[in-house]
Amino acid sequence: MMSSILGSSCAGTAEPRLGRLFTGVSDDVEQQATLLRGWNQTYSQMSAGKFSGTVTEIGLGESRIFSEYTGQTLLQSGELPSSLIAIGLPLRMQGPAVFCGMPDHPDALHVFSGRNGFEFFSPTEMVMAGLVVSRDALSELLPGENDDHRMEKFEAAHLSRVEPTAAHVMREYIKGVIDILEASPHLLLNGPIMATLYNGLVSNVAALIEASIDAEMAVHSMEPNRRWSIVSKAREAITSRPEQPTSMAELCQILGVSRRTLQYCFQDVLNVNPATFLRAVRLNGVRRMLRTASSVTEAATFWGFWRFGHFAQDYAALFGELPSQTHRRYHSRPRNA
Repeated sequence: MMSSILGSSCAGTAEPRLGRLFTGVSDDVEQQATLLRGWNQTYSQMSAGKFSGTVTEIGLGESRIFSEYTGQTLLQSGELPSSLIAIGLPLRMQGPAVFCGMPDHPDALHVFSGRNGFEFFSPTEMVMAGLVVSRDALSELLPGENDDHRMEKFEAAHLSRVEPTAAHVMREYIKGVIDILEASPHLLLNGPIMATLYNGLVSNVAALIEASIDAEMAVHSMEPNRRWSIVSKAREAITSRPEQPTSMAELCQILGVSRRTLQYCFQDVLNVNPATFLRAVRLNGVRRMLRTASSVTEAATFWGFWRFGHFAQDYAALFGELPSQTHRRYHSRPRNA
């Protein structure tokens, strides 16, 4: 990963005096998950091939403007601090996606905030643009009798529809800010300009909320997607006991569904069969463990892979490199890298 930082920020102030520009490039899915600061994320790669990703972030105290590119299908999960509100709009989204159990859409507003975190099955070649603001700053711009109700919308992560015009304006705003500050980074050191940017950032988030309020109420009245719930519980069953590979029959028994129902849920929601998905979850578990494991054998056997020839072949097909290469790369880096 390569990064550059310009300027600094005055965290804890209402209006940051200086800005901060961060750019990160990653060829590792685990590194990618750490590039957005404070999101406490885990990424699992679901599609086969070498991973590539980037993040560009403008920091203004706690508030941020960001754009993230990911080049493979991912299963993302994460949680933000309760003091922050984070929303996103896709700049590019190719292929089916599911966000918190709801079928995704290129014009949907993604609300990542919420006490239970979020889950996102993102497609290949995804570019997400987003805004992060403090809950207190946002509540000040939503005055009136319904402001408590509006803030309640952030108690759980979800999708919301916004008017196409409002979505287009927000996308252009985010792209414009990033393009200008990348081209003219000295502006990050201009206090008045950064104060104006900060005020505009919070105002734009408030405007998006206003534009989506009617659709928001409809979204909250919906039942959670049962098929996604089955998929999510299947993943939890596998990760909760990695040393005990779970057969399809055992999984159906744990979830209380038939094999046909399980197959239908995975095909309908993710367009993959359960066996492929669950193998990918376990392979991602190995990849994460290779950061600290003393050997490939230790990580592979912990996750229940005992046929090393097949394991290495499946691992290389998914990640574009052998497990020994991953282990060597992690352990050849300095500890503080």
